[in-house]
Amino acid sequence: MQLKINDISSDEWSHFLEKSKFGNPFHSCNFFNSLNNSHQYKGYIFSVEEKNETKALCLVSILKENGIKAKFSKRAIIYGGPILLESTSAGELDFLLKGICNHLKKECIYIEFRNYFDYSNFNTIYLNNGFAYEPYVNVQLNISDLTVHQVISQFKYNRRREIKLSIEEGCEYFVSKSIDDLKGVYTILHDLYINKVKLPLPKINFFIELLQSNTMVLTVVKHKNKIIGGAFCPYLNNKSLYTFYYCGLREYHKKIFPTHLAILAAIEFAKEQNLICIDFMGAGKMENDYGVRKYKMEYGGQLVEHGRYIKVLNPLLYKIGKLGLKILAKLKK
Repeated sequence: MQLKINDISSDEWSHFLEKSKFGNPFHSCNFFNSLNNSHQYKGYIFSVEEKNETKALCLVSILKENGIKAKFSKRAIIYGGPILLESTSAGELDFLLKGICNHLKKECIYIEFRNYFDYSNFNTIYLNNGFAYEPYVNVQLNISDLTVHQVISQFKYNRRREIKLSIEEGCEYFVSKSIDDLKGVYTILHDLYINKVKLPLPKINFFIELLQSNTMVLTVVKHKNKIIGGAFCPYLNNKSLYTFYYCGLREYHKKIFPTHLAILAAIEFAKEQNLICIDFMGAGKMENDYGVRKYKMEYGGQLVEHGRYIKVLNPLLYKIGKLGLKILAKLKK
């Protein structure tokens, strides 16, 4: 058994993603290249090979922050979880996890697997490698056997009503490849993250890379030729689309709901591409009130608890970092 790092052919890579039920765009060769071309992120692709055959792979995303903050917050994120086959053995996953932890132990404070699939059969392997399970939930909408009309009919009544009102007011929504449109949507998203969300946001060149590599669909909402919302949604052919980032101008018009249309455009695109699922991604922990979860559920999806696996590589820096984040959150209020 051999662990390879950044050493797999693009053809083998793509074929492996296509074969695996865990395939997702955050593990694609194009996403990897977009990470490393953005200068803000660093990507590693780990693969396990036995007898010249790939058995498992895992793309790790590392945010490269600057200054003192980087020292206390550098983390490795695996979006979706590792990519495995039905034939992947417990030993092969164990070998992969050990290899990732060993390679990153001096580079990151912690490693976090954000699962978009059910890995419960492998729970013991994670625990034996020092990972703790956190019961986060996702919202997923299966669209494989439905028409667009049937998908929309599953939306909550208010969501359908607000979409109808927005269209009646003259809003248009569409998919775009335009960099100018991307810049317009990003401006709204950036303002949202600076003034309300107050969390790190990838720089614009990262989204440009994703769009140009055909890893992501850009949806745009306009009213009277003005961009008022949009979404950045990575997707993988024959599989799923993910609502990675979406936004709309707040309090723009009492009868216009741009974010709803941005997501509707993504759903319609997914149906055109014969994708099977819309993954609305993180919805927090069930014991905590979370307005974002309520918003996502109004598109008719189902709550699934695939959770997260987290391993702290540097406990001291991890504790200092968490304390610092709490202090910053209080100062920002």
